[in-house]
Amino acid sequence: MLKWELIRHQVAIAGQVTNAQTNKAIPNAEVIITKAPSAFADWLKLKSLQYGDRWNSMVERPDRTITANDGHFHFLELPEGEYTLTASVPNATRRYSKGMLTVTVPAKVEGKVIITTADMTMPTTFLQGKIFNQNEEPVLMAQVQFGYTESTFSNDQGQYSLFSIETSEIERLVLVSAQGYQPTSQSVVIKAPGTLQPPLNFILQR
Repeated sequence: MLKWELIRHQVAIAGQVTNAQTNKAIPNAEVIITKAPSAFADWLKLKSLQYGDRWNSMVERPDRTITANDGHFHFLELPEGEYTLTASVPNATRRYSKGMLTVTVPAKVEGKVIITTADMTMPTTFLQGKIFNQNEEPVLMAQVQFGYTESTFSNDQGQYSLFSIETSEIERLVLVSAQGYQPTSQSVVIKAPGTLQPPLNFILQR
């Protein structure tokens, strides 16, 4: 018989999932308890029997949840002990690497659960660099295009950044253009999400 008794509607773990580079909230990220005390693991096995084949396809379960629009999530009714959480974006696995965090849920105090904070970050692949003209002056509002859908513009220091870009095993073109200058390009291969890319700088010619 399990020694753990459920305390209904009390939040045990709560946190927010954010982009490691931009600090912006990540909505619709899947947060899963991948390691838990035996009391919770044993109870979860019994719970899964109630749902049969549907269990594995369930989006919301006692051990998994989806972040809200502001990146927040929570888990209810957890016994004390150490938990490992992982965060991923199911439809953007080529843009983000998984986030992981281990937290400890303390014992109840006077029958009340103490909320454990579990803020998580997910590393994303990003490309950055500077754009200059032939006189080594920064070029403002130069357009940087990566593939067909991702683009940004340089600031007054000639700096640009592209975040959460999709990885690929093949070379892709980074095209830079600005009014009054000839367009230029470079090829880059970004193989793994969350990989820090070296600066990619450009010199524009009139």
